[in-house]
Amino acid sequence: MRDYRAFILDLDGVIYRSERLLPGAREFIAWADASGRKLVFVSNNSFATPAEVTAKLVRLGAPAPEGRVLTSGAAAARLIAARRPGGSVYVLGVPAVEGMAERAGLRVVWRDGMDAPTPDAVLVGLDFGLSYDRLRRGLRAILAGADFIGVNRDPMLPVEDGFDPGTGSLVAALEYASGRTAEIVGKPAPGIMLEALRAMGAEARETLVVGDGVELDIVAGHAAGMDAALVLTGMSTRAQAEAATGLSKPDYVFDGIGDLLTALRGE
Repeated sequence: MRDYRAFILDLDGVIYRSERLLPGAREFIAWADASGRKLVFVSNNSFATPAEVTAKLVRLGAPAPEGRVLTSGAAAARLIAARRPGGSVYVLGVPAVEGMAERAGLRVVWRDGMDAPTPDAVLVGLDFGLSYDRLRRGLRAILAGADFIGVNRDPMLPVEDGFDPGTGSLVAALEYASGRTAEIVGKPAPGIMLEALRAMGAEARETLVVGDGVELDIVAGHAAGMDAALVLTGMSTRAQAEAATGLSKPDYVFDGIGDLLTALRGE
């Protein structure tokens, strides 16, 4: 393998699954830090703030995650705030995402019903309290012309005992109903990967993206000009990796992040 000097690491399915740190994750982070390499965690998480994700990493025993977590939920809130300063947004997501929108300077509306003018934007994340009425509010706003922003297009969320529906399933429902296509902020769009490079002060040619989804992490890494490694502890299988083409074809495939560490050490 090349001597990569920086790493962009996905979280769900790479570093942990639900409340379980995956084998080799702690050792990989410790090795990168001890050897002077840079790393940042980039998650398509749409239901927790960067501070909450950082706290989870600390709780699970990951070394020194502070200041090294980027989430697409926070990036989506920043995007809407930049386009619609002081604007209104309907959040189809959990309260943490509403909080991120408010901290970005947006007004969160339609929490309990369509009791205000049509919001400027609809922000779709993962909504654990999803109901038909909440989905209906999102559709009505989109049909009335609100900006349609999706945190990510993840079809599934890896959890400890399998998979749960991901944010992409909600985005797809609203796209099908409205006939409009959402603008996606997180992976596979390359924007958050480029933000991670800037945060590290790293160059694309020296950076390796590590993820668990060929159509998400691998595509995003390649679209941003980086090499990408797939680990088989999350969404995608070895068969899917072998069948992948174009931007979704990983440069490397490993059973887990511990095996990637072994290869990087030349062992």
